Amino acid sequence: MDAADAYAGPSHQIGTANDPMVGNKIGGVNVFGGGLALYGPGKVIVGGVGVSGDTSCADHNIAWRVRNNLGLDHLSGVGGVSGDPARPDNIVFDIASNPFGGTGISAGGFGHPTCLNTSGSSSLPPVQP
Repeated sequence: MDAADAYAGPSHQIGTANDPMVGNKIGGVNVFGGGLALYGPGKVIVGGVGVSGDTSCADHNIAWRVRNNLGLDHLSGVGGVSGDPARPDNIVFDIASNPFGGTGISAGGFGHPTCLNTSGSSSLPPVQP
């Protein structure tokens, strides 16, 4: 997403004839936590589930439990980036302070900021074989 176009100009002009987005395209993708693939037996992707309405951490945990309750979490043994074989596509909290300032740095490249009032993702049920 091109943030320079998406957030250009004063917000009081949005929706007016002087809207700063006129003639511009933001393009790209804006990704939020809370979406997971659904895996049937044999690790076959059969769809996806997305949840939105709370923090992205809470949305992720709710989507995880929905997938588990549907019995569509057959991805044991796939590896994954979480470092937890029982939860291979779990949210990763590995962001450390950036010594050069600005936003933090994810050690593994997939880090997510922590969220307030959200139970730990390590308490989620493990995936099925």
